[in-house]
Amino acid sequence: MAKKRFVVIGVHGWFPSKFVLRSVVGEPTGTSAKFCDETAKAIRHYFEVEHELTLPLECITLIPLQWEGKVMDRVDKLYHFLVDNPASLEAVKTADVIFWTTHSQGTPVSTILMDRLLDENLIQLHRQPVCFLAMAGIAHGPFPYLKGNLIVKYFEADAARELFDFMDSKSDISQRFHQALASILRQGVKTILVGSMQDQVVPLYSAIMANAQHPNILRALYVDGHVYSDDDFLINLIVFALRLRNAGLSDHGLLLHTSEVLAGNLYAWEGGHSTIYEEPSVYSLAPTLLFNTAPVGPLVRSPQQHGPSTQKDAKLDAFTARTRWNPYYLTWAMRGIFDDPQINQHFSQDLDRLRHLFDGWHPSSTKLREIKFRLEPIKARL
Repeated sequence: MAKKRFVVIGVHGWFPSKFVLRSVVGEPTGTSAKFCDETAKAIRHYFEVEHELTLPLECITLIPLQWEGKVMDRVDKLYHFLVDNPASLEAVKTADVIFWTTHSQGTPVSTILMDRLLDENLIQLHRQPVCFLAMAGIAHGPFPYLKGNLIVKYFEADAARELFDFMDSKSDISQRFHQALASILRQGVKTILVGSMQDQVVPLYSAIMANAQHPNILRALYVDGHVYSDDDFLINLIVFALRLRNAGLSDHGLLLHTSEVLAGNLYAWEGGHSTIYEEPSVYSLAPTLLFNTAPVGPLVRSPQQHGPSTQKDAKLDAFTARTRWNPYYLTWAMRGIFDDPQINQHFSQDLDRLRHLFDGWHPSSTKLREIKFRLEPIKARL
């Protein structure tokens, strides 16, 4: 194992003007390096715990990529940083395993850049397994109501305005992103999409790329520790819906239609868009998925992933974000889940637990009480 070479690439997200509070989106310097450091720690911890092996520090090369701007401008700059830097380029070309960690706007940047490197054979997936960890990725844009926020309205940053172009899958930048995403998934890049329960900037449906379907995608949820509870109905409902998606089943639009109520400080002011990358367990998902699942590891996540099925084309549905979603769809989404024969076959115990948690759920906020009102039909199935 000591002879194996690992490369970790980190790409930060978009940062607003220095005049705007950065407590929500993070600091402009050091986050790419932090992503690299935390991912490297997760890799070493994995081998220590799972295999009682200590990886020498020199086995892991860290490549933090930093440049601000619009998506394609960043792609070009970061590409030339890699190919014009002999040490970085050699590390990527000779690596045995590549981990790529990113956040927010860095997700489309990283996806397009990775696809370019694959297209030019600078990364070769037949001999270099790649795991892509995207935290709070802005795949479908920010919350639509933020378009009138002071970040965009008063500072008029081109990079900020461009984020809203991702709300429409027909926009030029969305199509470029989707082409690259489909390409890396088809070629075998293990992709982990982690959304934040209390994100102030990116809706959950955006972070988990709600319109994408492929066996190489694993979806997960980050919840700040101070608001987490094992018996919280809403948290359990969201996690359950993500499990359905990870199993290749439909969530019947549940994640899409609950994202709005999860916006901002649902439970508290703290947390959300930037605290997701402060949690070590988020980074641990990458080595666990890559080394434990086929073709590197022995585990198969679902029947869909046997054999060459992971190399099939990604399904990317058309998507247009809305300022407000029809609240009545949530009731139909839940009915669809409870009436779905596949879900009842494989997740009947989970459905029973959700019914039980719902009966004991007493939300205090107006938004959550409205959500409970819409979900009242669950009780009719007790």
